[in-house]
Order: sequence, then C-alpha cells, then structure tokens
Amino acid sequence: MFVAVEMLVLALPASVVCLFSSVVLFLTLGFPWSLMDLVVMHFVLIGMLGILGLWRVAVACIWNRQTWVDHEEALYWWWRAACLGAGLVGVSQAMFVLLGLGWDAPEWAIIIALGIVASPLLIPFCHLVYLRRSGSKLER
Repeated sequence: MFVAVEMLVLALPASVVCLFSSVVLFLTLGFPWSLMDLVVMHFVLIGMLGILGLWRVAVACIWNRQTWVDHEEALYWWWRAACLGAGLVGVSQAMFVLLGLGWDAPEWAIIIALGIVASPLLIPFCHLVYLRRSGSKLER
C-alpha cells in the first residue's frame, strides 16, 4: 500500500517533470553534437531508463509481492536499471551541492545537476530495496 502511495504522490510527478524536461532538452540540442552534448544525452537517456525500471519493479511489487519475489530473475535487468537511475540521482545531487558551494561549472554540469528534480524517486526506491531484502530473508 505504501509503495502505491509513494509511486503516485512522489514518483508520478517527478517522472512527468523528468520526461517533459528531457524532451525539451533533446529539442534544444542541434547538430553537430559535441562530446559534452553526447554525455548529457546519454545521462538523460540512462536516467529515463532508470525511471522506467523503477516503475516496472514497483508495479510488480504492487501487483503481487510474492510474484515479485518468485520472478526476481525476470525483473533483474529492470531492477539494475532502477539502481543505475538512483546512482545518477546521487551524481546530480553531488553536482548540485558543488554548484551551491560556488563551483563555476560549465553548462553540461548545470544540466546534470538539474537531475536533482528526480530526487523524490529515491523514496520509493529505498522502500523497494527494503522490501526486496526483507523478502529474501523470509525465503531463507
């Protein structure tokens, strides 16, 4: 029940904002792409994959927790994508803190730091980590 509420109240608005901002970001990039443009595009695409992974694992958990534990192999790559997305949010938070401390950063670092908007996604992610660990302890 808590995972469903967290996904609707926290993850849904953050996912919509991230999706909208990533589409806008892609529309602003023009040819020829520099190395930094490619880094930002890959960061955004991997972040979106992480959001999709979180949603897939959360839906599996909400649908039936026992099914989620039984089909952990099928959700392996989605879970890894969600973990990667959580790591990217950590990178965004670190860059945001550096910017707050006065780092005169290039444009690409500021764009990556704006990934802090996805921070509410960490709450359902941490809840799913807890449920995943408690489910594996119950099996043993």
